[in-house]
Amino acid sequence: MSAGYDLYAPGDSWLHRLDPRVKLILTAMAALLVLLWSSLPLLLAALALAHLLLALARYPRGLAIGVWRALAPLLILIVTLWPVFDRRGEPVLLALGPLIVTGEALLRGLATALRIAALSFTLLLWLGTTDQRSLVRSLVRLGLPFSLGMALTIGLRFIPTFAGVYQTVSEAFQARGLTLPPRGLRRLQAMLPILVAALVTALRMSEQLGWTLAARGVGAPVRRTTLRDLAMRPADWLALAAGLAAGLALLWLTLAEGLGRALR
Repeated sequence: MSAGYDLYAPGDSWLHRLDPRVKLILTAMAALLVLLWSSLPLLLAALALAHLLLALARYPRGLAIGVWRALAPLLILIVTLWPVFDRRGEPVLLALGPLIVTGEALLRGLATALRIAALSFTLLLWLGTTDQRSLVRSLVRLGLPFSLGMALTIGLRFIPTFAGVYQTVSEAFQARGLTLPPRGLRRLQAMLPILVAALVTALRMSEQLGWTLAARGVGAPVRRTTLRDLAMRPADWLALAAGLAAGLALLWLTLAEGLGRALR
């Protein structure tokens, strides 16, 4: 069972083969830069670069479009409402009673929307090309306790699994004559039996999961071993060095020289 919550797309591209620890470190560096920048050209460049890297990694276009669809309502809301609540700057584009819209506020709203989009697709470079086992293993190797890593793995696994359970139960109920109103409170009331059945199924699955973890010795007071451990290759070290050098140079230019701090 799958759902749209799982952004990972299996593949054998250079980005898929890159060590997940390297991807995490470089993603964190890129996210820091995007958070510090306010320049529209730089934010657009970061967003375009993320899309270029996804294309080079042969990430499925349908999943990328799905991310845009999920982001679109939030981005439109930010661009629409930001100028309403932020009255600073010039020139004044609209003055209608208490409503004042300035060009600078409009640009700030657009920059905020671009920042969120660039951050989302920067994270997608990491999440979309790293399977959940390697992702959590990399966090454990970087110092995260194994118990937290296991909890994170289970959480990541059960989000799409529970969504799939809900979809299966919903289809079963509708095949037996249940009609879901298109919207409103009546739809919520009609969904209650589906939610109850899906919750019962999820609780049964959690009990089976507990038995499985106990059978595999999770929680036993012994040193754990790993079937497939992570190992840095020369290409990983090269990518890490090049990425950190470029990121630290941009960070120094941003903090010391004010790169990207202006809107234009």
